[in-house]
Amino acid sequence: MRTAIISITTNGARLAEKISAKVGGQTFAKGRNFNKLDELVAEIFGKFDGLIFICAAGIAVRIIAPHIVSKLSDPAVLVIDECGQNVISLLSGHVGRANELTIDIAKAIEANPVITTATDVEGKISIDGIASRLGLLPEPKEAIKAINAAILRGEDVFVTAGDVRLNLIPQNLIAGVGCRRGTSSLKIFEAIQRACAMIHQPIERVKLLASVDVKKDENGLIALADVMGLEVRFFSASELQKKIDDYKLAESRFVKRTVSVGNVCEAAALCCTDNARFALPKTTFKGVTVALLWER
Repeated sequence: MRTAIISITTNGARLAEKISAKVGGQTFAKGRNFNKLDELVAEIFGKFDGLIFICAAGIAVRIIAPHIVSKLSDPAVLVIDECGQNVISLLSGHVGRANELTIDIAKAIEANPVITTATDVEGKISIDGIASRLGLLPEPKEAIKAINAAILRGEDVFVTAGDVRLNLIPQNLIAGVGCRRGTSSLKIFEAIQRACAMIHQPIERVKLLASVDVKKDENGLIALADVMGLEVRFFSASELQKKIDDYKLAESRFVKRTVSVGNVCEAAALCCTDNARFALPKTTFKGVTVALLWER
């Protein structure tokens, strides 16, 4: 899950750095890397899986309101007071996994997690929460409410029977890959396999590989794609740079000196799909970097 931590005060910026150090996340501080909050949110709302605001809840509500579309596609939105006392799950608690993120951050900074979704408050599972964890897209949206209501009433719920039908559509994974020259296919395979294990998914969910075009002759990557029966797509440095700029991806100076662009695995994966949701941001293994995206 790729998150943006947004602060508008000095104290908030300190807390943002603390959260980033403990659970990850890219920090945005007013006066340092943005000036107008509304312009920043308009630019990044659909580009990060989660937005963490360190400010008053009212400010966050007003600033995200014009950009909210659907519980099936909106990012997770959290609000934290600048003293770090409360972490509030504000939007996309289940599908966007805001509730899980709220608990993780609250534990990390020893704060009070505030979650208001009915199923969680009652200590019950939710069908959309389960779907999100398993990489399944629940449709239609109207059926989610009906099934969660039945769960709250204590009724038995059958996924394949009853008057209300909910489709749980499997999502494939796209693996963006960066690697050192001469890396073997086995090492790349092991890196992707470990990346999938980190999100509790089998490597068979990966249906597409992606990298930078200077790797078109990388024997290990080509051989792996052939053995796995997968397509591997290669993108130019300019195509990757556009995604880096659009999604404000972190860049490595070493990688930029090597292949003329500072982020390969995340940017390449993003080139393969629209409305992307990160399953796993850039993760470094021995000689290999992997990013996993859910294909929509």
